[in-house]
Amino acid sequence: MNKSQSAEQLTVIIPTLNERINVEKMIDRLLSLYQQVSIIVADDGSTDGTNDVVLNWSVKNSRVFFLDRKEEAIKGLTISLVDALKITKTKFFIVIDCDFQHPPEKITDGLNLMIEGYQLVIGTRSSVEGWSFRRKIISWGATTLGKFSLLLRRRPRPKDIMSGFFGGEVQFVKELIDQHPKTISPKGYKLLFDLLKVLPRKSEIGEFFYTFQAREAGESKIGMKQILVYFRSLF
Repeated sequence: MNKSQSAEQLTVIIPTLNERINVEKMIDRLLSLYQQVSIIVADDGSTDGTNDVVLNWSVKNSRVFFLDRKEEAIKGLTISLVDALKITKTKFFIVIDCDFQHPPEKITDGLNLMIEGYQLVIGTRSSVEGWSFRRKIISWGATTLGKFSLLLRRRPRPKDIMSGFFGGEVQFVKELIDQHPKTISPKGYKLLFDLLKVLPRKSEIGEFFYTFQAREAGESKIGMKQILVYFRSLF
């Protein structure tokens, strides 16, 4: 099976909030790499014209869909991804940020693992570019506490539990979300970690590796509010 045929089974989910410059480039890159891929841009109420960019793409290519969440009462990364999964029609999905910190070329590695039979795959950061010392400390602390939480739950503990670059079998992940509405918080911002908390204990997770790159444009959406939500989710 060639890359184009494999991509027919895949939806790439891109969560956005004021990412007009990046999302234009990302959609173009994805469609040049994977011509038959489906794309859902789950937008949380951008005011910078992100919606116009994506809607223009959707006119040119029916595989590009804009999920407008601006009127939703609950906003955030987790609920955006959950809502996108509800309308995903392919067998597999992968979540990717549109700021190019997750290299789109690595999607192939994740898709190949899913085709091999892994129901959950994670893009694991082998190195990180452009992080301040403070950001590294926060990430280390969050990962350490998160793995301790998973140990107490006797759940699988992959190397990068905080990754935002992950995917899986759509039906499998939908069922996990439906079966655990209290654990998978709609107000959270780390869906992967919430999934790991409820993953069947003997599950095998596929991991592929990449370099976490500096943002090409825009600003990070991670602030104190998101950090506090994560720490409340630990235990």
